[in-house]
Amino acid sequence: MKRIVALLVVTGLLAATAAVVYAETATVTISAGSLSVTPANVTLSGVTLDGTDKTATSVAGSNNWAAEDARGTGAGWHLTIDATDFTDGGKTINISATDQEFKIQLLDSNIAVVSGNAKPTSSVASVTAIPEAPASALTFASAAANAGMGSYTLNPNFELEVPAETLVGNYSSTITVSAVSGP
Repeated sequence: MKRIVALLVVTGLLAATAAVVYAETATVTISAGSLSVTPANVTLSGVTLDGTDKTATSVAGSNNWAAEDARGTGAGWHLTIDATDFTDGGKTINISATDQEFKIQLLDSNIAVVSGNAKPTSSVASVTAIPEAPASALTFASAAANAGMGSYTLNPNFELEVPAETLVGNYSSTITVSAVSGP
């Protein structure tokens, strides 16, 4: 009988301490942002003509660019670049000529995650000629599907081949950089 009473007391205590549980719902709306690239002006070293071909270069790490994929789709993306000839009034450095190419290089080590998942990868680990606009643009970085979602910094390097017969002047080019959906 003592066992039955003890069992009833334990059962009663368990029933008395049981709490009522309610299930509620938490909701959040996630809205899509955009896919973008933020390039910066490229400054190349000056050259002094001496009768030989020269190369103007950018200082390593001086080109601080940014890319962002805030779309929330996981579609992947790639960055492209093209440029116009370098001109100074009527003088031109024709970047389509083999001895006057404007080139880009982006090492994977010069791509960093600010926030997000797997960083994009370079498509131009070696120095690569930039096509003259309006030709097909060169892909220089890309993010695979479900990667590259977030913010990233990129520090590409540039070179311009300056042939010995170039006329003295201050030359400039228009660089077009685009962020395109899809790896």
